[in-house]
Amino acid sequence: MSLYRGEKVLDGAEFFTDSLPFYFNRVEETFDLQMHSHRFVEIVLVDEGEGFHFIDEDIVRVTKNDVFLLPAGTRHVFRPGHAGSRRPLIVYNCLYEPGKLLSCLEHLPGFHELIRSRPYLFEGAAPPSPGWLHLRDGGSPWNIWFRGAYREFTERKPGYLLQLYGRFIELAVMLERHLERLGSSSAAEPENRMMEEVLRRIDTDYASRLSARSFAAATHLSERHFHRLFRQYAGCTFHDYVRNKRMERSRELLASTRLPVMEIMRSVGYADKKHFLSLFKQSTGVSPTEYRRQASLHHPLEGK
Repeated sequence: MSLYRGEKVLDGAEFFTDSLPFYFNRVEETFDLQMHSHRFVEIVLVDEGEGFHFIDEDIVRVTKNDVFLLPAGTRHVFRPGHAGSRRPLIVYNCLYEPGKLLSCLEHLPGFHELIRSRPYLFEGAAPPSPGWLHLRDGGSPWNIWFRGAYREFTERKPGYLLQLYGRFIELAVMLERHLERLGSSSAAEPENRMMEEVLRRIDTDYASRLSARSFAAATHLSERHFHRLFRQYAGCTFHDYVRNKRMERSRELLASTRLPVMEIMRSVGYADKKHFLSLFKQSTGVSPTEYRRQASLHHPLEGK
C-alpha cells in the first residue's frame, strides 16, 4: 500500500481549544495511518520499540529515545519495524498551535534570547534544510519532559494549565541548549568522541558500580573537568544519566516481564529497596507495582 494514498492534512480542530493550544497523547504506531501533514507543530518521542519514520522524501530508522520536531506542513508517518511485533512502536506526541502559543510566551523576560530554538518551535522553518529536526535523548531529559507533560495533560489537576505553559518554557530552553552544543561540537570533536564512548559504556554497564572518578581516570581527565565535559555533552550530570538509564531499564522490565520488583531492582544496580522505590516514584510519579499495573492495561503479557 502506498504511503501517499489518501494523504490527509490535519488542521488541529479536533485537538485544540481556545484555552488549550496544545495536545498530548501516547500511541502505538501501526500500518493503518497513511502519510499525512498538519497545520500545527508536532514533537514526537519514541518511547518503546523500533521502526521507521518516513519524513517528506527521507526514511529514518528509529529506536527508543529518538526525538523529532516537525514544523507545520511536514509530510510524515511512522511504521513499526515488524508486523505483529511483541515490542510495538510506541510514541509520545506533543501537538501545538505555534501562533497562539507564541502570543502567550513572547512577552516573558528572556524569551527573545532563545535565538536558536524559536525558529524550530514557532516560525515554521529553520536553517539549514530540512526544517524538521531529529535528535537523540541523551540522559533522558526529553523522556522525563514528555512523561510529566502527558501526566499533567491527562490528569488535569488544579493548576495544570500553568504547569503545561511552564513545561513549554522548559522545552524551549532544553532545545536552545541542545542546539548551542551542536553549534560548538566541531571544535570539540575529540572530547565529544570521548564522551560518546563514556555514554556507550554506561548504556551497556549501567548495573555495575559506576563512578565519575573511575571514568575520569580512564580518560586522563581531572574529575572536575570530566564532570564539566559530561554535562556539556549529555545535557545532564553523570549521576543523573546513570540514574535515568537504570530507571529506564526498570520500566522496560516491569512492562515486559513478570520478574519480582526486588529482582528488577538488583538487576539494574540497586541494593537498597527504600532508595530504589524513592527514585522510581520520583521518575514516574507511581510505585513499581502501579507502573506494572498500568502498563499491563495497554499491553498484557503473553506467557512471559
